[in-house]
Amino acid sequence: MSLHEWYRRRERGLPPRIGDTDMIHRTIFRSLQPKLLPDELSRPHRCGQDRGAICNLEFSPDGTVLAAACEHKSIVLFDPLTEKQVCAVDNAHDGSVNCIRFVDNRTFASCSDDTTVALWDSRNLSTKLRTLNGHSGWVKNIEYAKQAGILISSGLDGLVYGWELNNSTEQGCTYQRLLYMPGLMRCRLAPDETRLVLCTSSGYLMLVHDLHLPSFAGDLVDFRPNIHRLNLMRRQRFPCASRKTPAVCHSRKRNRIEFVSDFPPGDDAEMISGLTIHPQGWCALSRNLSYDEKTEWSVVHDIQSWDEEDDDTHTDQENLHPEEEEQTETEQKQDQDHDQEEDTHSGFVDEKKQQINGIILSESTWCNSSTMQRNVINKLPPNGTNGDGGDVPTTISNEKAVWPPETNVARKRTAKHVPADGTRLLYYIQESNKVEGYMREACFSPDGRVICSPHDDYGVRLLAFNEHCNEMQYARQYVSNGSAPEILRELQYKSCHPHVVISSQFSPRFPLLVTGCLLGNVVWNLPVLS
Repeated sequence: MSLHEWYRRRERGLPPRIGDTDMIHRTIFRSLQPKLLPDELSRPHRCGQDRGAICNLEFSPDGTVLAAACEHKSIVLFDPLTEKQVCAVDNAHDGSVNCIRFVDNRTFASCSDDTTVALWDSRNLSTKLRTLNGHSGWVKNIEYAKQAGILISSGLDGLVYGWELNNSTEQGCTYQRLLYMPGLMRCRLAPDETRLVLCTSSGYLMLVHDLHLPSFAGDLVDFRPNIHRLNLMRRQRFPCASRKTPAVCHSRKRNRIEFVSDFPPGDDAEMISGLTIHPQGWCALSRNLSYDEKTEWSVVHDIQSWDEEDDDTHTDQENLHPEEEEQTETEQKQDQDHDQEEDTHSGFVDEKKQQINGIILSESTWCNSSTMQRNVINKLPPNGTNGDGGDVPTTISNEKAVWPPETNVARKRTAKHVPADGTRLLYYIQESNKVEGYMREACFSPDGRVICSPHDDYGVRLLAFNEHCNEMQYARQYVSNGSAPEILRELQYKSCHPHVVISSQFSPRFPLLVTGCLLGNVVWNLPVLS
């Protein structure tokens, strides 16, 4: 069905049909066209003067301001409605401005190669609100945890700092060193602020589940990521002290560490320079360069926490010798008998032993950013039944009216055991590798259906989880159900710049895609419906 047919049905008062929402989104995304005319594409430095490459683009939460981080020490603000430059700050830093993150609709932070983080008020850019000093290397990424009021910065010095913005001093803000991670490249925070994802130059991702920033530094004070990573690569049995480290224990209730290192065939990942998180927090999109530097890949990994009742006993048993396995089974049986005696004596059963399969419902809309992420927990009976003995469907098809695609139903966990580190690969696609020395950042659309990835020499391509532009949970079953990782589908490719594109961002408020290139051009891509 076309968009015109949908309009006619709507005018006649007919109810929407299954698949209409997917068709509307697919039509809008495929109709995105650059606003600039072909003769304007040859104009260098649309920002006015030569401010260098557009390293990062960031919208304010309400979508009324677009900030551009420029290579030549500058910050430029745009009005997305008029698509015109509002103001610019030259020499905002003493080095390249790498990233911008909004704290609220008016206050934002910037980080730079000059090793500092700065706070700004968009209503008065004549001076900085604060300058935060602490890093000893280039600061490449910043995130803001709104609930805790903490700004998280990460740099090529391998350090992750947490800055308490509500506790300022004459020197800046109270801060704490959260983690040291050799080869750190990027650090991203999930939208619900319960997980932290870090990527490295050593070919792996590190997930922090059940994130609790106030106790983060204390919980990981003795944790050595590189040593634990080597143990995983060698497939050796963990030392007893390492197995019982709280950070890697699967039963840990906060700040639990997991390593992810599974990549598609042919992708011997090493330098993971790009990282972004799905708007619903379901997955992480990373961009990596292979070990031989001949291929470049975009890879999607699941980052959701497992609903497991197992502790680290299952993981440890995979590394035990036969004699140790027998001894462990005997100890577990004794522990179970002891637990049963205690439960009988106390007269209750631990609620943690009850298995409840949960499904997360969420709605997202492009027109109202305040309702983009509403999550409602809907509990189902255990063992995948509907309460009457029937099976609960675990896959969604546009041809079956089981659950309407207009309602986002997250994928249900079905694994009985906690998987080994690195079994989270979902999607992948090979990228062009014609630019060296620059980090090329991809982005998700606000509803998470589409990925904008810088591609080839002078353009971007839009990728989806399948050809219907379905949301991720409708596009495929989970990997643990037997389906292999799939290739991302290309919706369209647009050559829209006079030079290589290295940054992109979707508006949270309008159907608008903005891209930036090495020459400093900013191109506005809007839907043009015929």
